[in-house]
Amino acid sequence: MKKTNILLFAVMLIMAAFTGRADEVFDQNGNPIIYLRGKVNSWDYQEAYRFSCDGNSYTLHLDALDGEFKIATSDWSTIDYGARYLDDTTISASKTVSARFGGMNFTANNLTDITISFPVNNGGDLTIRPITFTINGEHPQVNGLSGTLPVLYINVYTDETHSQLNDEIIDKDLAHKNYFSFAEYWLDLNGCEWMEAEGAKSIGSKEEPLPLEIKARGNYTRTGFSKKPFKLKLGKKQNLLGLTPDKSKHYAILAHADDNKGYLRNFTGFNLGKRIGLPWTPGQQPVEVVINGDYRGLYFLTESIRVGDGRVPVEELDDNISDPALISGGYIVELDNYDEENQIRMAEKPYSNGDPTVRVTFDTPEVYSELQYRFINDQFNAINDLIGANSDNLWSYLDLDDAVRYYLVEDIISHTEAYHGSTYLFRDRGEGQKWHFSPLWDCGNAFNGPTDDHFFNGELFGNTWVHSFLRNDTFREKAAETWRWFMSNEFEGLIADIDAHVAHIQSAAKADRRRWKYAPLPNHTGSNSPTPVVDNSDMASRRNEVVDHLSRKLDWLRGVFGDYAAVTPEPARDNTPAAPLPSYAMTGIDDITATDADGEAVFYNLQGIRVERPAAGGVYIMQRGDKREKVMVK
Repeated sequence: MKKTNILLFAVMLIMAAFTGRADEVFDQNGNPIIYLRGKVNSWDYQEAYRFSCDGNSYTLHLDALDGEFKIATSDWSTIDYGARYLDDTTISASKTVSARFGGMNFTANNLTDITISFPVNNGGDLTIRPITFTINGEHPQVNGLSGTLPVLYINVYTDETHSQLNDEIIDKDLAHKNYFSFAEYWLDLNGCEWMEAEGAKSIGSKEEPLPLEIKARGNYTRTGFSKKPFKLKLGKKQNLLGLTPDKSKHYAILAHADDNKGYLRNFTGFNLGKRIGLPWTPGQQPVEVVINGDYRGLYFLTESIRVGDGRVPVEELDDNISDPALISGGYIVELDNYDEENQIRMAEKPYSNGDPTVRVTFDTPEVYSELQYRFINDQFNAINDLIGANSDNLWSYLDLDDAVRYYLVEDIISHTEAYHGSTYLFRDRGEGQKWHFSPLWDCGNAFNGPTDDHFFNGELFGNTWVHSFLRNDTFREKAAETWRWFMSNEFEGLIADIDAHVAHIQSAAKADRRRWKYAPLPNHTGSNSPTPVVDNSDMASRRNEVVDHLSRKLDWLRGVFGDYAAVTPEPARDNTPAAPLPSYAMTGIDDITATDADGEAVFYNLQGIRVERPAAGGVYIMQRGDKREKVMVK
């Protein structure tokens, strides 16, 4: 070692001695103790990432490395090596780069079997030195996987070139709800025999990934937990894991970070929805998820609520439609618990408890014309008024049978948030159509309600409408008939399905717990307090809690709706005629411009009041001389 270096190290040693950190910064030979510090170890210095010093070189071998890092001593001031040039910041293949003190962060892109080495000295200059990266592997081994379920691999990138991974999508507290990020994916069945027997297949591979867009979804579950749910939009329609006979681009991976019932809330609710015969209930399958090489735990790949693709059975309707022949459907709307711009709000009639506001959010389509808004507003105000009047005319707007079946599922699982949020209704287009309660979605507060009362008499979420349903004689009689049929014919097998589900996911539930047990909580100041991901590692206990709750609730409901010992036939569907369409939502309306060349046209609204400035998209009575006709204004 040159005299200049010896003197320099001696000075450093003396300085460190005065700070009490000599043993942390230098070894017994006076050489700096150097570490790899980065995302992999929370930028700390750890023995597992300490470089060995042998003669004239420092060396570190790692099985896997991903994310940003630097090479530094414990104090960051003695040694702090980063990239000297921008082109050298990304390490994706073997190469030697020029590093400098205080340089830019290096970034490893999914590397395995990597060796990092550099000389002890470089001509007496400690500020600049060559660093060699020798890479023998292509992808890191993913730590944490249980190996018992299919694995969904997702890589998220900063832009459409896919040149650099973007960890912000999963690390940022609020993630990205409002726009999609560029990504790619592949789905490895991973030898899962029971799912293969159901027709599931691997799709894509790490060598040939498939295009994907991804964004965060949810409200409380998005902001309150470090384990976040995501919405997926595939580049091409696929049937993932045999969920549906029809292919689709639209799926979700649900985290269920708050489901302390062993991930059985949605599973049980969806299972009952299918058994009771609701028009459409989403399918779901358990998967383990890896994003940017990082194991993210146990998720549930779920069909998104969509029109078409074998899902909600309505004819698709474009945004901003003003054609009277089209505005009667198809719609999907949500009884929501959040104020949104694209919704109508009204006070429940009668008001019972909790929040009395009925919020109807427009889900599909998303953008409404003035005429569409008028139709939805009129429909749901009519429904709300009829509920308040306890009138059977209500069943000319709402399909009675689906309203009853939806209610029975929610009460069986004691879902306290039902009719308050994530409660969907749909209506198809045309005469004779009604609103149907379906599909089921987000049973996130199932098994939270009482076992000796209706769910809405427990925790007060403000469950609109359901209180009045059960005061309606027709609804209550149909509920009793449907209950006896369902319990005597279709319910059997639910517990066996729960047991099979528990057996399938119990190893992954333990792996999920290991992944999130010590994870930092989100750091934000929103209304949703950061919350740890729930512990479902003891699936046997969680299963017993759910089954016991079901048993006690069913005993109580038997007392309300009757015994089901004898096999009971399925009740006939209600034949109440549908309410007629309003005049402005019927065919046979001429399409005109608002101005007449001769200035002779006079316009009236459908209530007979003269209108000086008819609005575009509105339907009016136009009078020209003795002739009157119904028209839509362009």
